[in-house]
Amino acid sequence: MEFLMVLFIFPLVSFIAGIIGQILIKKIYLVVGLTFLGWIIATFTVFNDSFLIWVFIYTALSLLGSGLVYYLKKLKNK
Repeated sequence: MEFLMVLFIFPLVSFIAGIIGQILIKKIYLVVGLTFLGWIIATFTVFNDSFLIWVFIYTALSLLGSGLVYYLKKLKNK
């Protein structure tokens, strides 16, 4: 079950968090920073140190989601 969470559920949660965070906060780096902080805290409280590589992958997915919303809004406003 943990394997499925790491490969499917957590990446989806990070991507959606990036999208929702960008819509609400409107600052890409703040959204990504909050996502990174959340996963770092989860790494040292719930998971072990080997989960740290996934933290960077999930942060990149959050950046991708935030950037997608940012550029779509930018194109819409043109």
